[in-house]
Amino acid sequence: MIKQLKYKNVSWIDISKPTREEVANLAKQYNLHDVVAEELLSPASRSKVDYYEDYIYIVLHFPVGKYSVAEIDFVLGQDFVLTIHSENIQPLAEFSQILDGGNDSKKEKGFHAGHLFYYMLRELYGPLEVELDGVNNKLKKIEEKIFAGQEAEMVRSLSHINHELLDIKWSLKFHREVLTSLAGVGKDFYGEKFDYYLRAIVNEYEHVAELVKSNREIFAELHATNESLLMIKNGLTMRVLTALAFIFLPVSLIAFIFSMSGSGPVVESYFGWYGVIGLMVLAALITTGLAKYKKWI
Repeated sequence: MIKQLKYKNVSWIDISKPTREEVANLAKQYNLHDVVAEELLSPASRSKVDYYEDYIYIVLHFPVGKYSVAEIDFVLGQDFVLTIHSENIQPLAEFSQILDGGNDSKKEKGFHAGHLFYYMLRELYGPLEVELDGVNNKLKKIEEKIFAGQEAEMVRSLSHINHELLDIKWSLKFHREVLTSLAGVGKDFYGEKFDYYLRAIVNEYEHVAELVKSNREIFAELHATNESLLMIKNGLTMRVLTALAFIFLPVSLIAFIFSMSGSGPVVESYFGWYGVIGLMVLAALITTGLAKYKKWI
């Protein structure tokens, strides 16, 4: 699906799930290199930036939905921006509605495709900041539940958050490298005045990256704490079970001996059965006292 918008001096063409014919038409219209045209149809394994004479080709990955990462290909000319992606990118859709609703087609001196790209990235990084703030709130709630004795229940919650953070971290893995390269070629392509926007783009990424790092550190601390508390709780359980086995081992041994001996003279006597029970109780009391002395229970 192709959507075309005109904002000030810049044309924005957004293509979702592009066909080979659509890409071929774009390549012809904007004089794209054959390599770029082919890459627009194929998923890239990593983000990157390539500088051509008449445009800059950028590939960036962003997390979309739950546990999903989408690739967005940008082609930036002087007066046009092409965005190509295979999945629905909600921030881009919302941004296009804002531009479409504004209907600002009045030309502005000095405004070029780099400025529109800057506003796009702000819209793409913005939801990540909101999502990471949400993750931070989830971690705070998990912390409360961990210290409320719900360590076992929080294992699954922590694993979900870890998955979410790993997806965001992986998708942004090469952004610093790409944006740093863009900061160099962007000034050559758009002029020195664009340097402020290039640094602002890097700052947008750095803010998101810092939020990811902060949440990862909090997660690591909570995960370690949760594991320690689970180990302590399991250790206490095992200690009680071991102590109980120690206490009742002599009782079981006495019962086994007298059951093997059948109806011997001791059991057949008037007080024999009560005597055996008393012996078992005495053995249990002695082992219980020993367990308490050793602080096993």
